[in-house]
Amino acid sequence: MRSKNLIIGLVCLFVLVVVFSLTTKSQKQVEAPKFETIVIGTGGTPKWSLDGTRLAFMSGGWLCVAKADGSGEIQKIIQLRPWTFDWMSDSAFVVSDKIPWNPPGKGLGHKFIIETVDLKGQVQIIREDSLAPGNEAERQYVSYIGAPVILKDGTVGYYEIHEKPGGETRIFKTIKQGKLKPDSGLKQIRVTTEGYPAAGEICLESVDGAVRKKITPGKKYLFPILSPDNTKILAQVSSYYAGLVILNLKGEVLVDLDVDAREISPGLTAGGYILGDTWSPDSKKILYYWTVDDGHVTYDNDIYMVNVDGTGKVPIAAIPNDIEKDAFWSPDGRKIAYRSETSGKIFVVKLK
Repeated sequence: MRSKNLIIGLVCLFVLVVVFSLTTKSQKQVEAPKFETIVIGTGGTPKWSLDGTRLAFMSGGWLCVAKADGSGEIQKIIQLRPWTFDWMSDSAFVVSDKIPWNPPGKGLGHKFIIETVDLKGQVQIIREDSLAPGNEAERQYVSYIGAPVILKDGTVGYYEIHEKPGGETRIFKTIKQGKLKPDSGLKQIRVTTEGYPAAGEICLESVDGAVRKKITPGKKYLFPILSPDNTKILAQVSSYYAGLVILNLKGEVLVDLDVDAREISPGLTAGGYILGDTWSPDSKKILYYWTVDDGHVTYDNDIYMVNVDGTGKVPIAAIPNDIEKDAFWSPDGRKIAYRSETSGKIFVVKLK
């Protein structure tokens, strides 16, 4: 009887193994996506043209333009070493520079210059301002200009900043009008932090400064970035790769991306951080960086993409011991451009 029961048991076990094996084979194996990657050239931070067909970057002291599909020759536009630059249209850039300035008897100061550059290298100066150091009495109240700002509707401008007792006033000056009329364009909302560049409480603020609302009283964040659809905010929890969260416009945490800093070996810490272009144009995905360092030297920096609900994390660029950074979405969200600080090469990753 025992032998009969044993045989029956073995037969049942065999059937279960066969069924499990067939079921497993019928299921599709989940694999990390294999994206097509194009090498564009060698240079600095890549910036997409508004139509998504070209990339601009600095290389060897030249402002260069290349086709985003990797074809053709790289075009050298003009020699310069800008503080910032970006496309303001498909045929021109807005450029800012911060030049050391040493007026007689005043010590070392700076000149701030904002100009436009077209694809033929022709330059038009928009604004030039100087900030001399002087002594404390002379420097008590000063005015200066900030770097160019590109608003969501395509308006290009800069802030004229006036220091005064109790704070400062910021007046937005338009260089190029976007899709919205001036009276509504300057009502667009952006996110800021008090105490920038240190961590601060997040505020919602209109471009013209008429509206300002603190939404995270008592809670401090870094680098808050508003989603393109104006419904969510991505922010860094503190200064040392200590977590990324997504908040609503009430300041409530919706998602913790669980990329907090953690020690991976004695003296080495890994964690996630954000800077610059992180939201996909449709507000459904996010780019962030995963870095490994010892507090002084960065040994690895990878680029990851994740859904806005925290699911579906996939590597975009994750070569071991390579510093991959400066990732930017194409305007249609179908490609990502980034550069390798290790090799100096610029890449385009095709997502779709």
